[in-house]
Order: sequence, then structure tokens, then C-alpha cells
Amino acid sequence: MDQFARNIKFWGEEKQALLKESSILIAGMGGLGCTVAENLVRAGIGQLILVDNDIVTETNLNRQILFNQLDIGKSKVIIAQKKLLRINNEIEIITIDRKIESINDFTEIKSNFCGIADCLDNYKSRFILNDVLKDNQFMVHGGVKNDFGQITTIKNGITQNLRQIFGDQKDEIEPGIIPQTVITIGSLMTQEIINNLFGKPQLLNKMLILELSDFSMFKVEMK
Repeated sequence: MDQFARNIKFWGEEKQALLKESSILIAGMGGLGCTVAENLVRAGIGQLILVDNDIVTETNLNRQILFNQLDIGKSKVIIAQKKLLRINNEIEIITIDRKIESINDFTEIKSNFCGIADCLDNYKSRFILNDVLKDNQFMVHGGVKNDFGQITTIKNGITQNLRQIFGDQKDEIEPGIIPQTVITIGSLMTQEIINNLFGKPQLLNKMLILELSDFSMFKVEMK
């Protein structure tokens, strides 16, 4: 447990053990997904399920922190798995090289994961994530554009679903994204995932909004 000794000094052995017994599905291994995955591994999560069908491109390298020039042209989930295991080789990492286009894309996932990290870049796939969410699970949604980011927690029967929140939202093709926004929002997503695992979510029926240009941060009530 030496690797997590500093974590334990903060939240204790009981919560560290809870993290080791927990599983998170990360949908999308882009900028947010890379940050969330690495943070969770360093926190001591026991299992990750990585879902993405993309390959690494040169334009990814400004913000997708698990990848470098040598990874260009290779599967994101496979490269991410290899690099995350170098941080903690005791974690179980399941890779699913698939685009999320329907509920059926989740039929092969046998693990009973605790929650979902929505690190996707399109609302159609995000709505599908929400459709597969079970009542005993949570989903932490994150989105970024330019120097702006947003985060909320979704739970069935407690919060609005993503369709209710973003039903008329239009996807923008390749918006501007800078690394510090992605890393900041991804780190805050990780904190909210851990909050949920510890039974103390902070963003139920609230959207956290962050604007890096003037360091403004505020919560919007969504009841």
C-alpha cells in the first residue's frame, strides 16, 4: 500500500479499500477520459472499463495526456491500458474498442461497474450512456470548449437526465480546446466520481461551471 500512503493520510484506509473494490466505466478516451483515467488509477481505483474506438492522431497531443508522438495511429484504449498499468499494475483494465451508437454496445460488458464517466464529445452517445444507467449507479458528465467547462452528476429518479438538460444542444465539429481546460475539468470530474463512491456527491441537481479566462466558478441549480 506504499503507493497510496499519501492518499490514506488524507482519506483513511477504509476509503482507500473502497476505491480498490470500485469499478468505473470511462466513455471516451480523449482529453477528459485520459485525465480522469490517470487520476483514478493514481487514487487507487480497482477496475476501469475504457470505451472508445478511435486511434491517436497528432491533433490529440495538445490535451490527451496519456499519448505521445510514438502512439500516433494506434488504438487509444490499448495504449491507455498499457500506460495506466505502468502506474499501477494491480488494477484491472477492460478495453472495449467500440463507438457508442446504441444500448446494444454495452451487452458485452460483464463487469458490474459503480458509475460512468461521461467523457464523450457528442450528445447522441451521451444520451445512450444515460439510457444504460441503472438505479444503483451514477454518471458524472463533463464537457469542455475553449476555456470553458461544465460538470454534473446524474442519478435515476434523483436528477434530470441528460436529454432533459441538453435535449436541443447541437454538437460542434472540432471546437477549440486548450490543455489546461481539459486537465482542470477532468480533475474536477475525478473528484466528483470519488465523491459519489464515498457517498457524498456534490453536484446532484447542480451544474458546476468553470471559466478559466477569469478564473470564475459557480454552481447552477437544476431542480
